[in-house]
Amino acid sequence: MKLLFDANISWRIAKLVENDFPNCFHSNDIQVTQPAKDIQIWEFARKNDFTTLTHDDDFEKLLLLIGVPPKVIILKTFNKNTKQLAEVLISKKKL
Repeated sequence: MKLLFDANISWRIAKLVENDFPNCFHSNDIQVTQPAKDIQIWEFARKNDFTTLTHDDDFEKLLLLIGVPPKVIILKTFNKNTKQLAEVLISKKKL
């Protein structure tokens, strides 16, 4: 699974999960005008077959307006730090 992390998730997470998710990027790393807007992240993910991970409910609105692809995972992990979030993602991958 190719993951694309939204700007509201620390860019450090890509390094923490790269062994389990080798094709992951942060929105800071994609070739769009920075800071990347939600719709730019959406279009990049759609064109390049990424699953977007975000805390942002705006992606839910985009799903309702535009539909899939791309796949979107809206994380409801609240007060977890970057390392804890990486651990959650890795643990869920192995299920």
